[in-house]
Amino acid sequence: MESSRSRKRTRQAHDCAAAPPPEREVVARGGASPPWREDDRDGHFVFDLGENLTRRYKILSKMGEGTFGRVLECWDRETHEYVAIKVVRSIRKYRDAAMIEIDVLNRLAENEKYRSLCVQIQRWFDYRNHICIVFEKLGPSLYDFLKRNRYQPFPVELVREFGRQLLESVAYMHELRLIHTDLKPENILLVSSEYIKVPSTKKNSQGEMHFKCLPKSSAIKLIDFGSTAFDNRNHNSIVSTRHYRAPEIILGLGWSFPCDIWSVGCILVELCSVRSLHTLYFSSTSLVIVFLTSHFLGGSIVSDTRESGTPSNDGEGFGTSTRGYDTESKLFSSEIF
Repeated sequence: MESSRSRKRTRQAHDCAAAPPPEREVVARGGASPPWREDDRDGHFVFDLGENLTRRYKILSKMGEGTFGRVLECWDRETHEYVAIKVVRSIRKYRDAAMIEIDVLNRLAENEKYRSLCVQIQRWFDYRNHICIVFEKLGPSLYDFLKRNRYQPFPVELVREFGRQLLESVAYMHELRLIHTDLKPENILLVSSEYIKVPSTKKNSQGEMHFKCLPKSSAIKLIDFGSTAFDNRNHNSIVSTRHYRAPEIILGLGWSFPCDIWSVGCILVELCSVRSLHTLYFSSTSLVIVFLTSHFLGGSIVSDTRESGTPSNDGEGFGTSTRGYDTESKLFSSEIF
C-alpha cells in the first residue's frame, strides 16, 4: 500500500435531487453557540475545540476531513454519549449530496436486521448553512488501522470475516437498488477502537521481536453514502476512487451493481497483502491491461461509445456492445455467498 498516494477522488455532480427530506431543525444564532464566524475559503465550518455546536453538542476533537467537509467528535448533552457529527461544507453541491446521503441512510435504517452493517444516523440539522449529520461514534477505518500498524497486513482469517460482513452490507444495498460506488478501506470502520498486541513475524535489526496490533472485535460498518447512486436513475460516467475502480468504468461502458463487487475484491487483496491491486496511476495504462486481458481471453472490447460518442448510462446492451469482458457477467454480492 502506498502511503503517499492520493486516496480521494473528486466528487461528481449528483445524478438526481434527494427525495423530500424530513423536517429540518434550523438552529438560530446566539444562545450557547459561539460568535458567528465566516467559513474558510473552501466553505468549511470554522470552530475551536470546546465550543458548542448548538446547545446540545460540545465539540471535543476533529476526527477527520474530506472533500465533503469535516467530522467532529462531540458530546451529546441530552443522551450523555459521544457522537460523530459530519459537518458538510456550505456549498450547494455538497449540501445536495448530503441530502441524498440522509435519504439513503434513512432507507438503510428501515430494516432492523441490517442496522449492524451500516453506520446509523441519529438525526440531522442545518446549522449556519452547514448540513450536520449526527452518527453513532465508531472506531477507526481499516485504512487508519493499517496506517497506525505500520502497514502490516491483517491475518487472512480476519480478512475473510471482514469480507463476509462487507458483502452482506453491499448485498443489502443492492436489494434496495442502491450502488455505493465508493467502497474503499477508508469507508469501512471498525465498530470498536480496542485492540490487542501480538508478536509479529518480523524482527528489527537487533533481532528483537516486533509486535503488531489486531482489533479486539472484527465487527465493521460501512460509511459514507454521499456518492451512492440509485440504479434506476442516470449515472455519472466516472465514479469510485481510482485504486478500486472497475474496468467498465475506466472504459466508459456504463456501470451498475458489479462495480461495487470489483471494489470489494480490491479491498480484500489490499488488506491481506497491504498492496493495492490497482497500483496503476494512469487510466491509459489501465486500459491497455484490460484490452490485453480481453485479447488473451479470446475476445475483444468494443465500447458503444464508438457509435454514439457517449458512454451508455443505462447499462443496457452490454452483451452486444462488448465481447470478452461482459460487465453483466460478474457476480452480484448475493451470489458470492
